[in-house]
Amino acid sequence: MRGPYKKKTKAKIMQAAWELFQKHGYDETTISEIIKKSGTSRSAFYHHFRGKEELLFTIAYIYDNDYDTWLKDYYDENLHIVDNLISFNRYVMCAVESSPFCAFYPTLYGLQVMTDGVRHILNPDRRYYQILRQLLKDGIESGQIGSPHTYTVLTDMITSFQIGITYNWCLQQKRYSLVQYGCDLMEPFFQSLKIR
Repeated sequence: MRGPYKKKTKAKIMQAAWELFQKHGYDETTISEIIKKSGTSRSAFYHHFRGKEELLFTIAYIYDNDYDTWLKDYYDENLHIVDNLISFNRYVMCAVESSPFCAFYPTLYGLQVMTDGVRHILNPDRRYYQILRQLLKDGIESGQIGSPHTYTVLTDMITSFQIGITYNWCLQQKRYSLVQYGCDLMEPFFQSLKIR
């Protein structure tokens, strides 16, 4: 019974934190307010999170909830696997650009660079990585993708591109469309993998 209870407590803390971050901003929200709003205890908070910044890093998991929607509604087994990769990349970029949480990206990226804790954005167990790895693995095994790299290395490369493009978009103060820019930059790479 402890397992589900722990998950429920962690989810309550995350939900409360994100509601407060959106209402008051990250800097203005205190741990005490998060604990109060979540109806949990200080010990429960620190059991799950090292501090407020680690809660900010959980944004990655919020996006992961949407990626199964892409798999269900947009993945097309009749398309070339590279075309599905292009579709998934566009979906990811759209999710990032249109997110109600994009005001937190500069803080998120800054803190992720400085943390000595878990970098959730790079967690290979995230749903994002699972889908991307599976697409690349299927593409290589079916002969639709040709590369001297393994599917795990390709996953790391694509993720690095996406993170770099998003970080630059933040540095540029979101002055252009992340979706258009990201797709323009990444599509030639995807096309270079395609075996027709």
